[in-house]
Amino acid sequence: MRSLGVAEPEAQRLARRHFVSLGANLLAMLKIPTMSDAQIWRRVTLTVAPEVPRETDGKGWIAAFSHMSNWELLGRLPGIVPQYRFGAITQKLANDAVNRDFNASRAKRGVTLFDRKEDFWKAVAFLESGGVLGVLTDQYAGSSGTWMPFFGRLTSTSTLAGALAHRVGVDIVPIVVTTTGRARWQVSVGHPLQRTISPELATAAINDELERAISASPADWLWSHDRWKTPKFGFLLAASKRRIFFPPASDRGRMVPYRILVRSVDDPAEAELTLPAVRAIKAGRPDAHVTILCGEWLLPFWKAVVEVDDIISFNPLEKPSGIAQKILSKGIFDVGILLPPCSRADKEMRLAGVPRRLGSPGRVGGNDWGNAPGLKDPELVGAERYRRIAATAGAAI
Repeated sequence: MRSLGVAEPEAQRLARRHFVSLGANLLAMLKIPTMSDAQIWRRVTLTVAPEVPRETDGKGWIAAFSHMSNWELLGRLPGIVPQYRFGAITQKLANDAVNRDFNASRAKRGVTLFDRKEDFWKAVAFLESGGVLGVLTDQYAGSSGTWMPFFGRLTSTSTLAGALAHRVGVDIVPIVVTTTGRARWQVSVGHPLQRTISPELATAAINDELERAISASPADWLWSHDRWKTPKFGFLLAASKRRIFFPPASDRGRMVPYRILVRSVDDPAEAELTLPAVRAIKAGRPDAHVTILCGEWLLPFWKAVVEVDDIISFNPLEKPSGIAQKILSKGIFDVGILLPPCSRADKEMRLAGVPRRLGSPGRVGGNDWGNAPGLKDPELVGAERYRRIAATAGAAI
């Protein structure tokens, strides 16, 4: 919850409230299929912005919704607003039985389902015929997404809702579900978003609306979904040419940095050979913040490298636990890159809780990426070894 910018005590309180709300809403989702529309809507307040068409005359519109509160309530909208034909883009769940049960319940209530990967053109036809199409807009989109700011942090974002709206020429209408009491909810159908000239701009507008909804009711959003997931390989984005989009009004100076801890080699002559790799790591993504972890005898060397944002130094007598405390004092790091192929360097990062670490395979026992593609060749030496590590991290080098 650090994306909200709240202090640690408040974040802990929000986390507790979130899991209480999540548990209650999951139980409610199991109960809802057994209830009639009348029983459900006695517990729900529905508000609709006046600009939303009261019926589908001609083309339909896109309902942009998210994992807020009891989001499965939206599958029962046909029961209270039968003048609309509802559809939804779906993604197969990992559990086949749960997937079949949820989809059967949605279809039973008159919701037409479209597979996210296979039914794009069917969804287009549905919108063109006047249907209202629901699209989840808050999930991490993996390698197929566009990297955009969300709460000031770059993350892979699906532009599907924006692409459909742009293709068909329809409005995007945000819908938010919030918890108002015990087994009581509010469904708010908001104002249509201003139409844009590209799917990316439309997606940025959706993100803005979603940020406002989450900020207003943070305990209701599904924080257990890792929206800012770090790719296992290629987290630097540059080599894979992943799409990155910043809205024109965004302030890049206020972006939350992607914090990379790079463990330097100890030998001064060898450190010179790592410079191309370190510079490529810094250039690997626009939000990269590079901190060097090095022996104090290398401080003058690394202070002269403009691509280095911060330095943590240690003396030769310090134990890994002491170095880990120095790392912890600098805050949370997203990833660590190990240039020296030694278990001690990995231990320093592991004790500091650095969640992902990349380095040479084989000789680093705790290395998360010991079998990374590109690092399986016989052990390399010199600058080429460091270049290979940076390339595996996703740097264009």
